[in-house]
Amino acid sequence: MFKISKKIWIPLLVGVIIRVFLMFSTYHPDLAGQGLSSYFWGFKNVTNVYEHLQSLPPTDPLVKNFGVNDIFIYPPLTYFTLGTFQKIFAFTGLGHFLETIMSGVNIYKITGLSFYLFIIKLPYLFFDLAIAYFLYKYFDTPRQKYLAFIFWIFNPITLYATFCMGVFDIIPVFFTVLAAYFLKKQKLSLSVLAIGFGIAFKMYPVFLLPFIIFKSDKWLQRIKLSIIAFLPLIVTNLPFIFSSAYRYMVFSSKNSKMLYMQWMLSGAEGLFPFLLILVFIYLLSQNKSLRPKFYISYFFVFFLLLFSVTHFHPQWFVWISPFLIIEIINYKFKEAWAYLALMLIYIFIIFTFENSLSVGLFAPINPTLASFVGTQTILTKTTDINQLKSYFRSIFAGISAYLAFTHLKKSV
Repeated sequence: MFKISKKIWIPLLVGVIIRVFLMFSTYHPDLAGQGLSSYFWGFKNVTNVYEHLQSLPPTDPLVKNFGVNDIFIYPPLTYFTLGTFQKIFAFTGLGHFLETIMSGVNIYKITGLSFYLFIIKLPYLFFDLAIAYFLYKYFDTPRQKYLAFIFWIFNPITLYATFCMGVFDIIPVFFTVLAAYFLKKQKLSLSVLAIGFGIAFKMYPVFLLPFIIFKSDKWLQRIKLSIIAFLPLIVTNLPFIFSSAYRYMVFSSKNSKMLYMQWMLSGAEGLFPFLLILVFIYLLSQNKSLRPKFYISYFFVFFLLLFSVTHFHPQWFVWISPFLIIEIINYKFKEAWAYLALMLIYIFIIFTFENSLSVGLFAPINPTLASFVGTQTILTKTTDINQLKSYFRSIFAGISAYLAFTHLKKSV
């Protein structure tokens, strides 16, 4: 049973207050895209949103003002989950709010904007607090539990990506943390099932699956675990598999950004560093004599690889944040400078994106912030911004390689 002491109650309360403030006061256009994506199930009972969107005429307000090919790109469970939440809160007038956005009205002029921003982000709060709970349960000693809880509650990455940007990545993150919890308990079937639900929301957890499967030494069990893992994806996607609109939208090029980096072998062939190193890490994970002190380190190292060779979106970094916390605590703050350096580089990269991902997020409080030129424009006037970002990304990759080596080397 999870007994919350006074020591936990105070930071929990402060953390929730911070989250509520950010939910009311920040907005990023991706939030509108996800809200509109779920609207068709939430308020129109459309089960195949992909076919419905493809059938809309060019004169439809959604097509005219937003387009439909770039924002409706996620598996159906995403839309059913968020759309069901919209059904529950339909009494608040949320549907009218989303229809107003769809019509192309300046969002900062909509009455009650802050309230509706809070309502749309509200489901994320439950998943966020559930992650805090399972991180607490993951550890054994009271000090470790407390640190894990505190680090998550005041985790700036989550505050930024989930409650400022308002993206749903916190949901698959919850399932990866749940998988890590069951993995530590040696409940492999439940662990792969959790990963399966994560995949049903967003595809990236599939890369964590082999680490759990390779924890077993028996091939029959590995096959069984693989089947269990893909059940949620199969069940939730099978009704749409014959839809060309579904295949076109869900299997977009955004899901293969980690393969953009390539070492050329000839004019036509090359090696993908992501796949090359990933296969190497998978093979290490099934070799008992080479396993690290903490098996969960494989999750962390995978994300270090992903962010080192990929031009990642800012919200993606929430994927690694719980495992970064686990590693810091497991290794008793050794190499703390390296974790801090990764965070600082991440913050720098955020401020090199467009204004809507930094200062512009707070435009609901002061709409003039939406037209701020942005730090990227300021830096571009005095330096080659792309080269500067390349320097920092190279440093990030170098530090990541160092952490991967120190965490995967055989424990003495």
